Amino acid sequence: MDPQAEGYLAASIAILFFGSFGIPIKSKRVVEAGIDPVVFQCYYSFAVFLTSWLLLAFYPFQFTYLGIVGALLWVPSSILSIFAVNFLGISIAQGTWSGITIMVSFIWGAAVFHDEVKNLWLAILALLLLALGITGLSLCQYKFYNPFSPSMHNEYDPLMPVNESEKPVEPSKNRMLGILCAVFLGILNGSMLVPLRYLPKDFPPLVYPVSFGIGVMVVTPVAALLYFVVKRKRPELKPTVAAIPGMLSGTMWNVGNVGSVIATLKLGLTIGFPLTQLALLVAGIWGMVLFGELAGKLCKVQFFIAAVVLLGGAACLAFFG
Repeated sequence: MDPQAEGYLAASIAILFFGSFGIPIKSKRVVEAGIDPVVFQCYYSFAVFLTSWLLLAFYPFQFTYLGIVGALLWVPSSILSIFAVNFLGISIAQGTWSGITIMVSFIWGAAVFHDEVKNLWLAILALLLLALGITGLSLCQYKFYNPFSPSMHNEYDPLMPVNESEKPVEPSKNRMLGILCAVFLGILNGSMLVPLRYLPKDFPPLVYPVSFGIGVMVVTPVAALLYFVVKRKRPELKPTVAAIPGMLSGTMWNVGNVGSVIATLKLGLTIGFPLTQLALLVAGIWGMVLFGELAGKLCKVQFFIAAVVLLGGAACLAFFG
């Protein structure tokens, strides 16, 4: 298969699984249990660690410290999303960090690694269309699940977002903190696959997720410990409710992660990783079809207009990026 075709196929797989991995955690039983999102992160990270080893069925084991670097970028970004959503609401927060993720990944590819860009100005236009489409999707009044934002909680907690209509009005300082969290999250997320570009030439790139999985298992307990120390709360693991959905979500995310690795290797940071942000569209469709999260005709119209803009940006980036 042509390398570009492989890259677009891998990006499509990443989009599908990145957009779908929140589904297992949306069951009524899980939502009613009110499980802390960092507890989900622990189950989720464990699944990422376990499923990464399946790649050794095709490649011999090699370890690189760059996997830990990748985990140091990913795990904190997951925790940051909790604060960003709490201070800004899921719509503005996710729209902000997704847009910045696209821009940061493109800058890494074009400015730092000098990936080939067919037409710089049209590629920038494509990025702006992607960001505009993501903003439109994010501002629709639906609530698709972000695995790190515990919007299922019914009780207000300064570290826990609740239904936006029930949450007290927050001061401008908190909003600024939320913006900073979302911006920093986008920078981390857009940089997550940069370690791939520093792999030694004799290191098989598709073994990198194994080192990443090891890194995730090192970083996650430390991050979780710090989180619960700050909250002054003992974590409730609730394994009978949370373990299977959390690990299934982690498995699905890791399939998307491997797809994004291949897409980045074949298409570069300027195209491959930015395209994976179309997962937001898939998540929105699942929310509308499975969970009835898109309410009202006006919102549906907005959703489909934003989807057209988003897909137009993706097509433009594929042709000119």
